[in-house]
Amino acid sequence: MAISDRRLRELAVQMAAVMDAVSPPGDRQELPQVRQIAARNRMDAVTRESHIRMINSLRRFYKPFGMDVIVNQALVGRGSLESLDDDSLVDLLRDIDRARECISDGIGFEEAGLIRNVYTGTR
Repeated sequence: MAISDRRLRELAVQMAAVMDAVSPPGDRQELPQVRQIAARNRMDAVTRESHIRMINSLRRFYKPFGMDVIVNQALVGRGSLESLDDDSLVDLLRDIDRARECISDGIGFEEAGLIRNVYTGTR
Protein backbone atom coordinates (compact mmCIF):
# COMPACT_ATOMS: atom_id res chain seq x y z
CA MET A 1 0.00 0.00 0.00
CA ALA A 2 1.54 3.29 -1.12
CA ILE A 3 1.13 6.49 0.86
CA SER A 4 0.41 9.62 -1.14
CA ASP A 5 2.72 12.63 -1.02
CA ARG A 6 -0.09 14.65 0.53
CA ARG A 7 -0.53 12.14 3.35
CA LEU A 8 3.23 12.11 3.99
CA ARG A 9 3.19 15.92 4.25
CA GLU A 10 0.27 15.82 6.67
CA LEU A 11 2.13 13.29 8.81
CA ALA A 12 5.29 15.45 8.75
CA VAL A 13 3.30 18.45 9.95
CA GLN A 14 1.76 16.38 12.73
CA MET A 15 5.17 15.01 13.75
CA ALA A 16 6.62 18.52 13.91
CA ALA A 17 3.73 19.67 16.10
CA VAL A 18 4.17 16.71 18.46
CA MET A 19 7.92 17.33 18.65
CA ASP A 20 7.28 20.95 19.61
CA ALA A 21 4.78 19.91 22.27
CA VAL A 22 6.81 17.18 24.00
CA SER A 23 10.25 18.75 24.28
CA PRO A 24 11.85 22.15 23.98
CA PRO A 25 13.81 22.70 20.76
CA GLY A 26 17.23 22.63 22.52
CA ASP A 27 16.58 19.23 24.15
CA ARG A 28 16.03 17.13 21.07
CA GLN A 29 17.73 16.10 17.90
CA GLU A 30 16.22 17.99 14.98
CA LEU A 31 14.72 16.16 12.03
CA PRO A 32 15.48 18.63 9.22
CA GLN A 33 13.39 16.88 6.59
CA VAL A 34 10.31 16.93 8.82
CA ARG A 35 10.86 20.62 9.63
CA GLN A 36 11.38 21.46 5.96
CA ILE A 37 8.17 19.72 4.87
CA ALA A 38 6.17 21.24 7.70
CA ALA A 39 7.47 24.74 6.95
CA ARG A 40 6.46 24.70 3.31
CA ASN A 41 2.93 23.38 3.91
CA ARG A 42 0.80 25.90 5.70
CA MET A 43 -2.57 25.16 4.08
CA ASP A 44 -5.03 22.89 5.78
CA ALA A 45 -6.16 19.81 3.86
CA VAL A 46 -9.46 21.35 2.71
CA THR A 47 -7.85 24.52 1.35
CA ARG A 48 -5.16 22.51 -0.39
CA GLU A 49 -7.68 20.17 -1.99
CA SER A 50 -9.79 23.13 -3.18
CA HIS A 51 -6.73 24.65 -4.88
CA ILE A 52 -6.02 21.35 -6.64
CA ARG A 53 -9.65 20.98 -7.74
CA MET A 54 -9.72 24.54 -9.10
CA ILE A 55 -6.48 24.01 -11.02
CA ASN A 56 -7.82 20.77 -12.53
CA SER A 57 -11.13 22.41 -13.46
CA LEU A 58 -9.48 25.39 -15.15
CA ARG A 59 -7.01 23.11 -16.88
CA ARG A 60 -9.84 21.05 -18.41
CA PHE A 61 -11.97 24.07 -19.34
CA TYR A 62 -9.13 25.98 -21.02
CA LYS A 63 -7.42 22.95 -22.56
CA PRO A 64 -8.31 24.06 -26.13
CA PHE A 65 -6.37 27.27 -25.47
CA GLY A 66 -3.20 25.49 -24.31
CA MET A 67 -3.63 25.70 -20.54
CA ASP A 68 -1.99 22.27 -20.23
CA VAL A 69 1.35 23.90 -21.02
CA ILE A 70 1.09 26.18 -17.98
CA VAL A 71 0.20 23.30 -15.65
CA ASN A 72 2.65 20.80 -17.13
CA GLN A 73 5.62 23.13 -16.81
CA ALA A 74 4.85 23.44 -13.09
CA LEU A 75 4.93 19.64 -12.86
CA VAL A 76 8.31 19.03 -14.51
CA GLY A 77 10.12 16.59 -12.27
CA ARG A 78 6.98 15.96 -10.20
CA GLY A 79 4.37 13.25 -10.43
CA SER A 80 1.18 15.21 -9.86
CA LEU A 81 -0.34 18.38 -8.46
CA GLU A 82 -0.45 16.73 -5.04
CA SER A 83 3.36 16.68 -4.97
CA LEU A 84 3.59 20.50 -5.24
CA ASP A 85 4.12 22.41 -2.02
CA ASP A 86 1.62 25.08 -0.96
CA ASP A 87 3.56 28.00 -2.42
CA SER A 88 3.89 26.22 -5.76
CA LEU A 89 0.14 25.55 -5.85
CA VAL A 90 -0.63 29.21 -5.18
CA ASP A 91 1.91 30.30 -7.81
CA LEU A 92 0.40 27.91 -10.35
CA LEU A 93 -3.13 29.16 -9.70
CA ARG A 94 -1.83 32.73 -10.08
CA ASP A 95 -0.21 31.79 -13.42
CA ILE A 96 -3.44 30.16 -14.57
CA ASP A 97 -5.41 33.31 -13.73
CA ARG A 98 -2.90 35.37 -15.67
CA ALA A 99 -3.13 32.93 -18.59
CA ARG A 100 -6.93 33.30 -18.55
CA GLU A 101 -6.50 37.06 -18.85
CA CYS A 102 -4.12 36.53 -21.76
CA ILE A 103 -6.65 34.30 -23.51
CA SER A 104 -9.40 36.91 -23.15
CA ASP A 105 -7.07 39.73 -24.30
CA GLY A 106 -5.64 37.73 -27.21
CA ILE A 107 -2.09 37.77 -25.83
CA GLY A 108 0.13 34.71 -26.24
CA PHE A 109 1.48 32.94 -23.19
CA GLU A 110 5.07 33.40 -24.36
CA GLU A 111 4.51 37.09 -24.99
CA ALA A 112 3.16 37.44 -21.43
CA GLY A 113 6.17 35.64 -19.96
CA LEU A 114 4.18 32.63 -18.75
CA ILE A 115 6.27 30.06 -20.60
CA ARG A 116 9.59 29.39 -18.92
CA ASN A 117 12.61 27.32 -19.77
CA VAL A 118 11.75 24.16 -17.83
CA TYR A 119 15.39 23.13 -17.56
CA THR A 120 16.50 26.28 -15.74
CA GLY A 121 13.21 27.54 -14.33
CA THR A 122 13.68 30.99 -15.90
CA ARG A 123 11.17 32.86 -17.96
